[in-house]
Amino acid sequence: MMKMTEGKFKTKVSAKGQVVIPKELREKYRYGMGDELTLTPLDENKILLEKTPRLSELFGFLGNAEASRILIKNRDEEASVEVERKTELKRT
Repeated sequence: MMKMTEGKFKTKVSAKGQVVIPKELREKYRYGMGDELTLTPLDENKILLEKTPRLSELFGFLGNAEASRILIKNRDEEASVEVERKTELKRT
């Protein structure tokens, strides 16, 4: 069990190089299984941990349905360009 002292939590690095985020912090900041996290070294003793937002969170201002439509449209356009590129390569 990890103890909090002076607003800080202590944990250890496992043999596999893994670090457990204490349950209290996971719940408070809504870190869940499968969430992508970004680690940024600040100096030799500090690492900044940030939750990488999902696309749906980035496009939240549009609403989930609108964001999905935009993403699908972009993917369709990219696929179309790729087909055209492959067709052009076959001609040469």
